[in-house]
Order: sequence, then C-alpha cells, then structure tokens
Amino acid sequence: MDYQLSIVIPVFNSEGYLPRLFKSLGTIPSTVEVVLVNNGSTDDSDQLLRRYHESHTNSLLIDEAHGGVAFARNAGLEHAHGHYIWFVDADDAVRPGAIDRLLKIINSTDFDLLIFDYYSLTEKDVVSTSGQSVKQAQETDLANVLHEMLTGAHDPIGGFPHNKIFARSLIGNDRFPDFKSAEDMAFFVPILFRAKRIYRLRETLYDYYQHTDSIVHKISAVKLTDYAKVMDLVEQRLRSNGTAAGNDIDEYILRRRLSIYFQNLAEAKDPGVKKHIREKTAQYSWKQLLSFKHDKKLMVKILLYKFKVLDIMPFLLKYFY
Repeated sequence: MDYQLSIVIPVFNSEGYLPRLFKSLGTIPSTVEVVLVNNGSTDDSDQLLRRYHESHTNSLLIDEAHGGVAFARNAGLEHAHGHYIWFVDADDAVRPGAIDRLLKIINSTDFDLLIFDYYSLTEKDVVSTSGQSVKQAQETDLANVLHEMLTGAHDPIGGFPHNKIFARSLIGNDRFPDFKSAEDMAFFVPILFRAKRIYRLRETLYDYYQHTDSIVHKISAVKLTDYAKVMDLVEQRLRSNGTAAGNDIDEYILRRRLSIYFQNLAEAKDPGVKKHIREKTAQYSWKQLLSFKHDKKLMVKILLYKFKVLDIMPFLLKYFY
C-alpha cells in the first residue's frame, strides 16, 4: 500500500522512552505508515514494539541485528512505502497535532524538503502543553536555509533529520553513511543541495531530548575522529557548492572544530584528533577570527584555543566545554 508519509523509528534499548513516544504519536491516520526498526535491542523494547505493531495495522516491524542508528534508519527507509519520509528517534516525542499538521502541508504543498522547528529538552524540563499559533509553511531557497543553518550558536535547522520531512524522490538512493558521529549531517547536506522546492515552517512540531548520560553521547576518539571527517566533507561540499557566504561557512565549521577540540581535551585525549583540528584551523588568519567578535562566547573560545589555555589548565574546561 502507498502512504503519504512514513515515520521511520530506529529503536535500540529504549524501553524507558517508547511509551512516551507512542503516546505522543496519538491516533495514526490511515495515510501514515509507522516503520519500527528493532536494532538488536536486549531490553523490553522488543515487547513494546510488538505490542504496538499488533494494535496498529498501518505499522511495520523490522527486526535487525544491532548495527547502529544509521544502519537502522537505512533499513527502515528500504522498507518504507511513503511518498514522504520522517525520521523520528525513539527517545524523543512529537508535539500534539504534529502529524495532522504535516499531512495538511503534504496535501496542499508540493515540496521536496520541509523544515520545521523543535524544542531541545532534558528529562528534567517541564514540557509545555499549551497550544501554539498555527503558521503557514513558506517557500524558501537554499541560500536562506544555509545562512540560518550556518550562523548563530543555536542551529535551528541542524543536520539531524527529526525536524525535516523528505520527499522519497529527493532522497533517491542516498543512505546514512556508517559514521559513529555526525552521520546525520553527512546524509543531509548532499540532499539539501539537490532540493528544488524547500519550505520552512516556523512552528514547533518535535521534542528533542538530550540525554547526556546516554551511551550514545559518550565521547570517544573514534566518534570524534568521525565527527572531524564529516566536518571536512561538509566544508568541502559547502565551499564547492558556492551558495553559502564564505564567512558563514567559516563560522559554522570553526564552531564544530572547536567543539571537537574541547571534547577531545575533556574526554578522549587523543593526540590524532588534536593534531587534525590544529592543522585544519590553521587556515584561519587572525583577521578572519576577529570577524566573529560580535559573538563574545565564540570569541572567548577562539582565544582559549589559539593561546592553548585549556591545554595548560584543563580544569577550566568545565566552564567552556
């Protein structure tokens, strides 16, 4: 059966979060397919998934050996029947009415890519249930999306897929690469460059929970190495595409490389990662670095990095990392 929208949900040991997610999904319209990918869970996630699948005829349950989130998303994508794809994480939640809002836009707008807003939360945060004003999705272009994505400390667009609806035809044969970190960005950027009809909805439809104690967020040299590789690829694609302003690219990539550097100092302490970031950031002149003085926090991080203050006094990392 063809569906208007497939919601692809990779699941690995998420028994504590699935009830919240399933509740947030609410009643699933008949034109929406829920693709559940059990990515080798060893807790009770399997039982929760089977229970949900048995009570929802428009759901699909896929059992796979544990291969990571990229592998699970790709497996879900291979089996999805929807004309549009939404990747939702098992430990997050969708906002009330989100699915109906998305279907209305799908039915009224011929888009390749829809980008909407999200809340970034921790488990301690109290989620507001008050309604928000309904906005209209506005057509935009690549230049505007890139400027919003590349500038500012808080990236409201992000490389992650949870605040985006992709036309299946836009994704084509692209799949999430097998990186241990930042695979979302490596997947998204080439697809973004191909999009011809981009719409921006400034309405919050997703709750993104950050779990700092999760194994997914444990810092390792392998993850930071992959993160650095993805940033190298993204920088190359951004500069070769020629749409984004050079200063916007500098700001975005510099922020990410400083983040990698400080994470490495605090956690992984891998000399290879440290050397790689030092070599890559050597391209920036003092004039370029000083152009970011409008952002005081970024400027402080740049100075700490340039003068190797945190290398000498690592105890200060807790204030900047």
